[in-house]
This record gives sequence, C-alpha cells and structure tokens, in this order.
Amino acid sequence: MGVLGELVKLQEVDSALLELEYLKGDLPEKVEEMSERINHLVASIQQSEMRLIEINLEIRKIQGVESDRKSKVEKLQDQLYLVKTNREYDALMAEIDHLKNEIDEEELRELQLSEEQDRLEEQLKLDKTQNKETAVELEKQKKELKKTIQSTEEEHKTLTAQRDKIAPNIGVRHIGLYDRVRKARNGVAVVPVTN
Repeated sequence: MGVLGELVKLQEVDSALLELEYLKGDLPEKVEEMSERINHLVASIQQSEMRLIEINLEIRKIQGVESDRKSKVEKLQDQLYLVKTNREYDALMAEIDHLKNEIDEEELRELQLSEEQDRLEEQLKLDKTQNKETAVELEKQKKELKKTIQSTEEEHKTLTAQRDKIAPNIGVRHIGLYDRVRKARNGVAVVPVTN
C-alpha cells in the first residue's frame, strides 16, 4: 500500500479521534470557565473580608477619638462657668466649636464607613452564595466530563496506538503536510474520491 493508502487510514483514525473529542463537547471549556469564576469569587470574598476588618478597626478608632473629644468638650463647657474675662470665654467657645466640628466630621466618616460595611456584607453574602452554587455545578460538570473520558478512554488508547503504527509508514514530509492541512480544514486532510 502506498503513501496515499496510509494517509487514508491515518485520516480514518484521526476522524475517529476527533469524534471522541466531540463527545466531550464544551465540557472542558465549561469546567475551566467555572474554575476561573470560582477563583475570582474566592479572591473577591477574601478582599471583601479584609476590607470589612479594616472598616471595623477604623470605626473603633473613630469612636475612641469621638469619645475623647466629647469628654474634652464637656470639660471645656464646665470651664465656661469659671472664666473671668470675655477673651477666655471666646477662646473656650472657639475650642469647643472646633472640637464639635471635628466630631461632626468623624461622625460623617463613621456613617460612610457603616454604609460601605453594609454594602460589603451584602456583596459578601451574594459572592458566597454564588461560590457555593458554582462549586456544586462545577462538581457536576467535572463528574460528567470524567464519565465521558472514562467511557471513551479505551477507544482513545486503541485509536492512538493505531495512529502510532500508521504514522511511521508515512514520510515526515507527508505527515507534516497532512497535519497542516488537517488543522486548517477542521480535522479533514484526506477524503476519498469516487468515480
């Protein structure tokens, strides 16, 4: 049998191998896509959890500073009754107003942080739910892919062995050309001609 006969045999084997790949369908891509989605969700969850820790620390710090400033305001207000001149009174009032402005700014910042915390907690809950659902679906897809691979594994080994037997009978130059044409033509490089 000549090179053409061997190429026809090789094409038959490669076509059978291609059919086995089609049986898998888009499962490998789905599994890969879901794995990437899970990795993204896990990263998002970790980032949200870290930010929540930072927010809690910052809120506690602000609350401590607010408490100190409120104590100072109370002390200054008590001192108002002890002042003897208008200048001292004005100085204490200016200090009290300044502290009250700082307290207002801190309360505003605390409110902003609390709103961010609420948004993050909501997003975190959503991400965790999506992560669980995606993980369940991923396991299902992996099992289906594994089942498909196992059902075709023996046939794949047999066809690969046949391909390995046929390929050495064809020259390297012809195999190279065959492989290039096969890749360009969706797996078909040689077709039979009738009449």
